[in-house]
Amino acid sequence: MRIIHCLFWIKDNHITSLLYDSGKPELLKIKGYKAVPFTDTFWEEWCEYAGLCQGDKIDFCLIYDEKANVDETLMHEQCEEKDCIWSRNKIQEAVKVLEITEPVEIRNENGMLLAKAGSFLNVRKEDILLMTAWYRKANKDDEETVILLEQKTPFIKHYMGELKEYKKGYEI
Repeated sequence: MRIIHCLFWIKDNHITSLLYDSGKPELLKIKGYKAVPFTDTFWEEWCEYAGLCQGDKIDFCLIYDEKANVDETLMHEQCEEKDCIWSRNKIQEAVKVLEITEPVEIRNENGMLLAKAGSFLNVRKEDILLMTAWYRKANKDDEETVILLEQKTPFIKHYMGELKEYKKGYEI
């Protein structure tokens, strides 16, 4: 049994797949294309191109502009949570492979900023594309952040709050 770690970038009803193999993300071209239309047959085609075999498990991250459905079969083939690799750093690393030029903010389903991509130079806030990421450890990562913050002294909490307010003033 092997675990296939993959990221799916779904934008404008097209999907791009990245496989995290040999310690780095790699683009999976389907039918020779970087992005293909997100159709009802996509998941079957993806299984074929990714080389998914019986007994293999999947660890995936979906990044989307509009909520997308994952094939039920794939949902049941997810690996155990302890084997999941997706985190803020892995997402940021994978998104670099996509060579995105437009300004994009990637947030989890709770609105927490996970990563940015593209160029933000002289960009208005309303021109930033907002994408949502879903992966199995997303909420757990948020919980760990909250726990870490709760372990801070009142002095550190105060200045972290000040820093957060300061950063808000400079968001584009």
